[in-house]
Amino acid sequence: MRPLDSLLGSLRGCLDGFPDKRLGTNTTYGMADIGMAAFSVFFMQSPSFLAHQRHFEVGHGRSNCASLFGITKIPSDNHIRNMLDPASPALLHPMFAQTLDQLRQSDGGLDMFRKLDGRVLIALDGTQYYSSHKVHCQNCSTRLRNKGVTEYCHSMLAATLVAPGHDKVIPLQPEFIIPQDGAEKQDCENRAAKRWLAAHGQLYAALNPVYLGDDLFARQPLCQAVLDAGGHFIFVCKPSSHSLIQEYLAGAEVAECQQIIKRGKQRFIHRYRWLSAVPLRDGRDALTVNWFEINIINSRGETTYRNSFVTNLAVGSENVAELAACGRAR
Repeated sequence: MRPLDSLLGSLRGCLDGFPDKRLGTNTTYGMADIGMAAFSVFFMQSPSFLAHQRHFEVGHGRSNCASLFGITKIPSDNHIRNMLDPASPALLHPMFAQTLDQLRQSDGGLDMFRKLDGRVLIALDGTQYYSSHKVHCQNCSTRLRNKGVTEYCHSMLAATLVAPGHDKVIPLQPEFIIPQDGAEKQDCENRAAKRWLAAHGQLYAALNPVYLGDDLFARQPLCQAVLDAGGHFIFVCKPSSHSLIQEYLAGAEVAECQQIIKRGKQRFIHRYRWLSAVPLRDGRDALTVNWFEINIINSRGETTYRNSFVTNLAVGSENVAELAACGRAR
């Protein structure tokens, strides 16, 4: 079976399980058709629903929408929105696991994503996909902009299987950043990451995952949540937000090594530093982490890239370059 056929079959199976009483007996569309029509817009990278409908109803003998997606006619954009609005995004969660199962079963399909002695890298990052100063709903987050203008937005935490030097990624279940029942504070990326780990961490623990994230995640509660879920972490660690680690670096003998990397006629020096067993925060219960840094210097002696990370994995001269490459893969 072709990968696209398998994907579309999984999508239909997920949405067919959604009971919607508004689907009358005379309708020509099932929920699977509605979902397939919405998916096809993004799959074909159409700039709008209207352009998509016009393009899809053109074909030789059979239209593209029939031959590719098995639907005879594209529903209108308003009809698609009205039908899909009450459908929970969790209906599509089984598709992510099925995609991963196909990779596992294929010959070496998942091997290309394995790094650091067979581990996989899962990047966690927040992304905003809607904003408006006027149109909003009960699930919107808000920001106060200039001149007291309120901005309404929708965001989510995206989880993605990545690998350094690999131009393909595998999306995993998202976690939406929305108002939570009983919460006084507005929802945020960090809380969404904790919910994601609680809901899906055990599912991916068998892959021996290493979670990647920015400096926002390099805090003890989230690092501990990763460990509790059976994972490891490589999180960006900015000097400005981790002053205690900077104090340890100032008073310790920091190990160093470097590599010379050639790209065509260009020559770069990758310089690494690391320090093991430093506390992530003040307090007796502080989590102990390993810190490392990468500096990339061009032939003119200019630093073109610099970043530092914390991890629970051991760091040494034999693996610091790979750890830095993995940390940068997000």
